[in-house]
Amino acid sequence: MTFLAAAFFAGLAALAVPLWLHRTNQRAPAEATVASLMLMREADEPVRQRRALAHKVLLALRLALLALVVFAFAQPVLEQAAVGTDENGTAAARLIVVDGSLSMRRRGVWAQALATARRLRDERTGPVRFAVATDTLTLVDNLADVRPGWARFDFADLPGALDALALALPEAPGGWQAHVISDFQASAVPERFNALIGAEGFAQGVRLHAVGDAAENWAVESVRVVGERVQAVVASFAASERDLSVTLASAHTGIEAAEPSSVRVAVPAGTRRQVQFPLPAPELAPTAWQVSLHAADDALAEDDARLFVRPSTRAATVGVLAPHGGAALQFLEAALAASSSARPMALADDAWPARLAAIVALDPGQLSTAQQRRLRRHVDGGGGVLLLAGPATQRHGTLPLTGASLDANPTATVRRVLPVAAGHPLADGAWDEVTVTRSLALPATAPETILALVPSAAMAGGAGGEPLLVEKRVGQGRMLVLLTALHRNWSNLVLKPAFVTLVHGAIDYLAREKPLLGTVGEPVAIGGVAVQIFDQSGTRVHGLQQGFNAAGQALRVEQPGVYTARSPGSETLLAVNVDARESDPRPVSAVFLARWQKALRPHGGPSAHAGEAARPSTTPLAGALLALALALLLAESVAANTGWPLRYQPTLGSGLIMRSPRGQPSE
Repeated sequence: MTFLAAAFFAGLAALAVPLWLHRTNQRAPAEATVASLMLMREADEPVRQRRALAHKVLLALRLALLALVVFAFAQPVLEQAAVGTDENGTAAARLIVVDGSLSMRRRGVWAQALATARRLRDERTGPVRFAVATDTLTLVDNLADVRPGWARFDFADLPGALDALALALPEAPGGWQAHVISDFQASAVPERFNALIGAEGFAQGVRLHAVGDAAENWAVESVRVVGERVQAVVASFAASERDLSVTLASAHTGIEAAEPSSVRVAVPAGTRRQVQFPLPAPELAPTAWQVSLHAADDALAEDDARLFVRPSTRAATVGVLAPHGGAALQFLEAALAASSSARPMALADDAWPARLAAIVALDPGQLSTAQQRRLRRHVDGGGGVLLLAGPATQRHGTLPLTGASLDANPTATVRRVLPVAAGHPLADGAWDEVTVTRSLALPATAPETILALVPSAAMAGGAGGEPLLVEKRVGQGRMLVLLTALHRNWSNLVLKPAFVTLVHGAIDYLAREKPLLGTVGEPVAIGGVAVQIFDQSGTRVHGLQQGFNAAGQALRVEQPGVYTARSPGSETLLAVNVDARESDPRPVSAVFLARWQKALRPHGGPSAHAGEAARPSTTPLAGALLALALALLLAESVAANTGWPLRYQPTLGSGLIMRSPRGQPSE
C-alpha cells in the first residue's frame, strides 16, 4: 500500500484533543455527610467503575474516528496488477523506441540507452520489438547493430510516428506498450504541450525513460559570408568559460588546402561569440570551406565544425531570346554588361547551349516550334525564364509556355509601383521612382504577384492594384513576367536604377548554379527532374530522381559533408551540416518530464508514472476509509447517548460519596 499525500499524517496530532478532553473530565467525586446509612443498600457493581469503562470505549472510538479521517486524506492506494498487463493479467507486448538523434552520440549516453533497452526486454516474456527514432521511426531487429545517426529528432512528431508504427505491429493479446528511451533534449521538445500527447495505438500507454548525464559542449553554430568577411558564431552550452582555437580551412578532399586562418576566442559559460575571418581568395569554381574548433574536448565532437560554400567567380551564362531586337535589346545588354557575374549569349533557332543559368525572353511574341520545345525542356529541367513583355507579346495575345491570355490595360493614367510580396528578393529596390503609363493585363492570383501598379495618388503600402511583375511555376522551373515594355512610352523603368537591379536580381533568383546549404535529415531543395548527389569520394548517394515531385517528397542527406548535386544542365556544390539545435545537451526538467509522463495515460487504465521499472496499477482506499469513519461516528453517537451496549446509563452515577457520622462511605 502506498500513500499519495503522506503529508496529511501531520493531522494525527489532532488525536491529542480527545485525550486532553477525557483527562480534564476526570475529577474526584464530591463528598456529603448524611444522618445514617442504615436504610441504604450497597450496589453490586459500583456505578463509577461502569462509567470509567464506558469513557475508555468512547475515547477509543473517537481516536479511531480521527485516525481514519487522517488516513483517508493521506490517499492510500492498494498496488495491484502491473501496468503492461491486460484485464486478464496477460503480459503486454513492448515496443522499445530508442532515440537515435545526434545528441545520443555523447559519451556514455548510447551505452546507457542500450542497457535500459536490454533491461526492459528481459523484464517481460511477451513479444518485444525495437525501433530507432531519427527523422522517422524505423523498426530494427537488433539494437546492438545500430548506432546513433546525425539527424535531429523532434518530439512533436513522436505521437503521430508511434501511431503510424502501431499499424505495422502484429496484434498482441495484452496490447502494446511503448517505451521511449532518450536524453530528452529541451531543444527537441515543442512549446505546445498538447503536441506531445497522443499515441492512441498503444492501449497500454507510453512510458518515458531518461538517460544521459549533464555535459559541457561547445559548437560552431552558424557560418555566413558577409561582404569580404566570413562570420562564424561559437556557442557555449557549458557551466564554465573556455578559451578555444577557431580555424578556417579548405574542406575539399584531395585539393591542396590554403594556409588556414586561426584565432583564439574566450567563450564565457552559456554565451555566444562571433569570430571573423577574411574571405578566401576567389576561385573560378565554387569551393567548400569549414570553420572548426580545436581541442574543445566536449561532449559532442560532431558539431565542432561547420561547412559552407563560397560561390564561384565564373560568370553565369544567360541566354537571351530577342527575335525582334530594337532599342529594348540595347537596354537589356547594357544592364547585363553592368554585372560581372552574367555573361549573355544570344539564342539562335538551331542550337542552344546545354547549360544556361537563366533565359531572358525579350518581347518574344509568337515563338517557333523549335524555340518552344527548347524553352519547355529548359524549364522542365528546373531552369528559370525572365519574360519582358512588349508590343509583340501584346499582338500575340498569350504567354509562352503557359498560354495565359494577355490584354492591353485600358488605364492610361500614370501609375506607381507597389511591392506586394513581402520578403521576395525582387520586391526590394528603388521602385518608388518608377512610373508606368502602359502595361498588359494578366490575371494573376495573390501569391503570384510580386509588384503591382496603383494610381499615383495612392499611398505607399496600399492594397490592390494591377499586377506588374508576377511569378509562375512552369514544370520544375519558374517564369517571371514583367508586364510593361522596355520603352519610354510605356514606363520610365529603363531610365532608373531599379531596372539594373531587377535584371541582376532576377538572374540570381532564377539561376540554378548557386551553391546550396543543407541540414542532415532535412529536405534539400534542388530543382530539376533528374538529380544525382555524389559525395567527395565520387560515390553516388542519391540516384536519378526528382528534387521535389508532385507528392511533395524531397531529397534528404543522412550525413554531413560536401556533396555535388548534378542535374541536366547544372551542377551545384552542397554543404550539409548537422542541426545546430542538437548541440544543446540540456534536458527538460524533471517536473516537465513527470507531467509529460502523467499525461501519457494508458487507454482505459490508470496513469503510468516516470521511472525505470514498470509501476503497478493502484486502487484508491480513501473512499472505504471515509465510509468506515462514518460508521464509527454513528457508533460513537449511539454509545455516548444511550450507553448501549455497555449497559451504562449516562444519567446514573452522580459522582457523589455519602458518609454517615460514623465515617462509613457509600456511593
